Amino acid sequence: MRRSDERGIALLLTLLVLTLLVALILEFDAEARREYRDAAAFRDNFKATVLARAAVQAARGILQQDFAKDKKMAQNFDALTDVWALPITNYAIGDGLLTAQIEDERGKLNLNDLAAGGDVNARKPKIQKVKRLFELLQINPDLVDAIVDWVDQDEVPEPSGAESNYYQSLSPSYRAANAPLQTLLDLRLIKGMTPDIIAKISKVVTVYPQAGESRVNVNTANSFVLQALDPRITQAVAADIIQARPFKIIQDLDRVSSFEDIGKELRQQNLYDVKSDLFLARMMVKVTEVTRNAIVVLQRDPNNGTSSVKYYRIL
Repeated sequence: MRRSDERGIALLLTLLVLTLLVALILEFDAEARREYRDAAAFRDNFKATVLARAAVQAARGILQQDFAKDKKMAQNFDALTDVWALPITNYAIGDGLLTAQIEDERGKLNLNDLAAGGDVNARKPKIQKVKRLFELLQINPDLVDAIVDWVDQDEVPEPSGAESNYYQSLSPSYRAANAPLQTLLDLRLIKGMTPDIIAKISKVVTVYPQAGESRVNVNTANSFVLQALDPRITQAVAADIIQARPFKIIQDLDRVSSFEDIGKELRQQNLYDVKSDLFLARMMVKVTEVTRNAIVVLQRDPNNGTSSVKYYRIL
């Protein structure tokens, strides 16, 4: 009887030890799997980040290819029919897939033009252009006054604007830059600007170049930007311009009858062009389940087609 009891106890102890061993093995297996997943995610995250940087070279290559094609065909214009304007979808790059779209920054209104070198008379028509654009986008045009105050060099507020006195009353306090916007992200600091508004205007405004005269490329500007150039450019006139694109030289716009007289006047003011040198590439790289988004602004040399990086950010 005692031996039977001992065997029973031994069996129970064996089962208990076995259960503990199984539990330990399962816990070890689960932990190992977690560590493997974490390691794989870290690896893929690192790869995606590196490939996002490599994608910049792909964008530069596309702009170089477009330049070579234009040179071969003796063309000197940029349009949405060009190689650079074609979307890239799931292009194999290393161990990842690249999706990208290049935009023409010259097809947008430049917010840094609002400073107009401190010339009040030159600034007024530029302010009106941006206000028309905001109205077309159903955004309060009074917000433009605050942008003007941010980029101009004085501390005299526009009617609906804000200078350092306003920003120093905030917590935390800061001063108005009184200098060109470096990126569109700077808009977050300006009175009245919200993430939704910034997202809404991001496809139609730029901060490049940060100094110098900006001309809008009518070959790539959308209807809102075209209408903002002059109050006489209605939605119908903008549609006529878009329908007649691409224009090889600026004089080609004279064939758009509804725009001819307006176009000749605006051409004298040096407000538009048909070529570009500044481009923004929005890129997404996917490695397994990890994605990395990046934005790069490239300036292409009109003499040799090489591009320099003006701005780069991984999101």
